[in-house]
Amino acid sequence: MKKNKMDVSGFLETKMNSSKVAYMHKFRLKHWKFLTNVGAGSNARIVVFWNPSMVKVELLDCLAQGLNVTINSLVHPFSFTATLVYGFNIIVARRSLWEDLRGWWPNYPWLVVGDKHNGEPVSNYEVLDFRSCCADLGLNDLNYMGCHFTWTNGSI
Repeated sequence: MKKNKMDVSGFLETKMNSSKVAYMHKFRLKHWKFLTNVGAGSNARIVVFWNPSMVKVELLDCLAQGLNVTINSLVHPFSFTATLVYGFNIIVARRSLWEDLRGWWPNYPWLVVGDKHNGEPVSNYEVLDFRSCCADLGLNDLNYMGCHFTWTNGSI
């Protein structure tokens, strides 16, 4: 993150308990701050790290499937809301996420990021609620650009 001059970074599907997040903070990013959604479940499914000398991040809401924050630049005159999403695997369990997103909808710039299903095809039924939510909120899928990092079996 430092090498690529990233000031905010979100991690999804971390499955880390609070002590592992604290360890990562202490030994890897000790001058950065962080938020997790560990309080909404047994493990942190979502972790956000940020450089406090460049940005201010404020927690708006924290649930098992989402972390909603405002990000304010300390060096440029801009701010926005960012929502990091890691939805449950079961369709019925995800439905509360769509309602949460509808409730979080701000009246200013909003970035919603999350993982995308890549692999086995999904049926229209499996994505119907997602598509409906995006249509209701005016969200559009942006094409992916840049470096892609993924964690698989202990290696990047």
